[in-house]
Amino acid sequence: MTYAIALERGADGSWWVEVLDLPGCFSWGETREEAAENAHEAIESHLAALRDVGEPLPSGADEAIEIRIVEPPAGDG
Repeated sequence: MTYAIALERGADGSWWVEVLDLPGCFSWGETREEAAENAHEAIESHLAALRDVGEPLPSGADEAIEIRIVEPPAGDG
């Protein structure tokens, strides 16, 4: 399944990730690339937690995880 993520640069220069398809799923990294890679692990952990508590999973959650970066509109940030 492909998960959309939004990246935002923090005041300290790090990058913060929000997984748009999984409310409450966040990660970060020192670089943009690291943040996107860390999002993969955050998604796996988030899905495992949902399974553990018996919450419904998104359709396609058992497929391979792919990341799609959603860029903010021009002029934002």
